[in-house]
Amino acid sequence: MALKTQSKKQLKSQAKAQAKSARKTAKKAGRRASKQVAAREDAVRNLIENQDLHEDLRNLADAAKAAYARVSANPGALLQDKKVHSDVRAGTSALLDAKGQLGGKKAKKKKGKFGLFFLTIVGSSIAVVTVPALRTKALDLVFGPEEELDYSVGAAAGTASTNGNGAVAGTPTTPVSGS
Repeated sequence: MALKTQSKKQLKSQAKAQAKSARKTAKKAGRRASKQVAAREDAVRNLIENQDLHEDLRNLADAAKAAYARVSANPGALLQDKKVHSDVRAGTSALLDAKGQLGGKKAKKKKGKFGLFFLTIVGSSIAVVTVPALRTKALDLVFGPEEELDYSVGAAAGTASTNGNGAVAGTPTTPVSGS
């Protein structure tokens, strides 16, 4: 059986398709490279012109120098000295600020903790309303524990009654003189 060979027309169309695919890939790579070059140019321009970035880098260098000076004199200070920890924290903060500014990203605004507080209050309220054991604990915390009342009925309980003065009826009371 003879193998079928491709015609010249089929070979030309296949070559054109491969060339077209290669051109598309080259265009994509060129666009990607130009975007990377533009981003790097912006970063370098930002590094040169941005005074806040200069200040952050200066703070980073100062904190690193101070921490290194303290640790080089006493290597044990790395684990124990709070001043070293403070310097490292300051340096880390300055580094993160500089990184954010190099990327051209705006610093994120710190949101308040009101949402977390509100969620905690609402969740606690729902838990107290729906779970009886929590409800009794909450009432005991707010109003104190309930007093157990003893309702015993008997002969001794019926004989002792008090009059308006707080004394037991049937016992003589001595009047208190005003002087």
